[in-house]
Amino acid sequence: MLIKLLITMLLGSVSQFATAETAKPEDVISSITQEIINEIKSKPDLASGNLGSVNQLVDKKVMPILDFEKMTSLAVGKEWRSATESQKSNLMKVFRQLLLLTYSGSIKFAEQAKVQILPPRGKQNGKNVVVKTRVSVPGRQAVPINYRMKMTEDGWKIYDLNVLGLWLVENYRVQFSQIVSSKGIDGLIKEIDDKNRNLMSKSNS
Repeated sequence: MLIKLLITMLLGSVSQFATAETAKPEDVISSITQEIINEIKSKPDLASGNLGSVNQLVDKKVMPILDFEKMTSLAVGKEWRSATESQKSNLMKVFRQLLLLTYSGSIKFAEQAKVQILPPRGKQNGKNVVVKTRVSVPGRQAVPINYRMKMTEDGWKIYDLNVLGLWLVENYRVQFSQIVSSKGIDGLIKEIDDKNRNLMSKSNS
């Protein structure tokens, strides 16, 4: 459940403060977690995991902070470079929907979470950093979460996260590479789209 919660926090919240170029990466993560808690407390539809409300929140706030193109390209792997612009656009669309459908239901647990930002260890690359946190929910053991972030012209952006030693992008790349190898990019798009339809059907039943 904590894994789903953290993905939701990644997809579902961002503070305007976090987009400032002067913000430190750990400040970005801190503001994200506080924002999601505030949003849930003030919006019952979000607290209930309403897909439409979560989708609106993502559209409005998450895209300025999430480097979703980089996330998708890393998840797809080397085949991304040979994909057409249309294929890339479709991949980002279906991958975003997959994440949203998979994790939106867990947003109702987010307001119970407490996030501790851990101090950085060792030298950090000036434009690429890993922010380490520890997340706890009442009644459960605290879980370490690491965020990969990069500095862009618009400030720090998240492009991957690690829960219990597993990077989100790597996990999907393993799945996607098998599909691409046998069915190509268009086959991958179709597979993700079919899965999305199945998840949507289950959520409506």
